[in-house]
Amino acid sequence: MTDRGRGIDATMAAYTVVAAAALLFPHRPAIWPVVAAGHMALFCLALLIATVRPTLEGPAARRWLRVVADWYPLLIIPLLYSALDVLNTAVWDGRFFDPLILRGEEWLFGGQPSTTFARAVPWVPLSELLHAAYISYYPLIYLPPLALYLRGQRKEFQAMLWPMVTAFLLHYIVFIYFPVQGPRYLFPIPGGAVAQGPIFGLAHSILDTGSSRGAAFPSSHMAIAVVQTVSAVRFLPRAAPVILLATVGLGVGAVYGGIHYATDMVAGAMAGLAIALFFLQLDRRAGRR
Repeated sequence: MTDRGRGIDATMAAYTVVAAAALLFPHRPAIWPVVAAGHMALFCLALLIATVRPTLEGPAARRWLRVVADWYPLLIIPLLYSALDVLNTAVWDGRFFDPLILRGEEWLFGGQPSTTFARAVPWVPLSELLHAAYISYYPLIYLPPLALYLRGQRKEFQAMLWPMVTAFLLHYIVFIYFPVQGPRYLFPIPGGAVAQGPIFGLAHSILDTGSSRGAAFPSSHMAIAVVQTVSAVRFLPRAAPVILLATVGLGVGAVYGGIHYATDMVAGAMAGLAIALFFLQLDRRAGRR
């Protein structure tokens, strides 16, 4: 368990260096010292936990320290996400690369599915189902690893956590250095009857209050969902069909709701699958389950 745990710690520490390098660019906002201090604190925390991990595996280890070491990456991920718009502003001063993605969307799909899908199928039950699938992203992050943890399957927990954390942080690096807003910042969200649905309203209110600008391509939502699907096949086979359905619904729902370009979802799915397969191969070479 220590090697996977230290791999997670190293991933977290490496991310703070690559991300904080954005603050060397000339357009950093006034809040940049706070963001820099936060990344420095995380770097130190990750190194400290990596150092003490071997002492946390024995029966005499303090349980609360072990829990902190196991869960700190997932608890800190939302804070890292909230800093993305500061970091990409420091690099690009408010420039986004949506025109490039829009051209790719036209080439791949012959149009803009994020603006036409809901208008073509304005069916409230479908909209509510797809938006519910989109919201399922949040429990997909925490519930599968929590299920393993509560069963005492810490090896499997860490095997699920490492690719998920890697997927998050690789996408965050892209969001910093290649920011894309997504269609919800450029086009009106779907209107009409579908906009009256309560789940539709909940999904878009969550985005209005908690999304970071520039974090659209590739879709980290889709990548994480794919990573979790592969991990569920390995470690939670009974839940895997449900997670797979939620993943497919999430991908379709993000486009239907005008939240993401279809290109975002395709790229996110490919990235998530590549990350999941990389770690699967890594475990096989190491002779681990």
